[in-house]
Amino acid sequence: MPRSEPSSGTGGLARDMATHERAAHATVILGIGNLLRGDDGVGVHAAHELLARDDLGDVTVLDGGVAPLDALASVGPMQRLIIIDAANLGETPGTIRALSPEDLAPNDGDSVSLHDLDLLWALNVMRATGEEPPETVVIGVQPASLEWSTELSPAVAARLDDITQAVLAEIPARSTGRQKVRP
Repeated sequence: MPRSEPSSGTGGLARDMATHERAAHATVILGIGNLLRGDDGVGVHAAHELLARDDLGDVTVLDGGVAPLDALASVGPMQRLIIIDAANLGETPGTIRALSPEDLAPNDGDSVSLHDLDLLWALNVMRATGEEPPETVVIGVQPASLEWSTELSPAVAARLDDITQAVLAEIPARSTGRQKVRP
């Protein structure tokens, strides 16, 4: 969420409210997964990489862990939702694909997202309450290992920068947070 100075008097409060209102309608990036299950936590690892950046402008980055709906409830309405998650793509470990929410729905018993029920439930709740964003994309990453570990596999860890770049590519004309100065 864009940073603001601590409130001091009503001017600070108004500035904080304007910042919150602007963020509520911006792009939200949600990294989900279990950090204790190796590559299952790739979405959270990628979210932490993005949180370390200072060039995201009005983009809100959330660590959704294993409770995506709880994380999304803290934000309010948004124009664009980008979800980062481990996904069973049937590809080489570390493969990255942009998916639509419809791609997550199980077909013939095969599910794509490793969190398909939680994630689909969260998206369905947003739809039912009228809070579904106009644009939603899932950046799915093929895991190599879901064993008990706090580390990503070498195949997925090597793609972490590519994953964050795939997320950033989904944000059209993102603000750098810098003001342009006219000559």
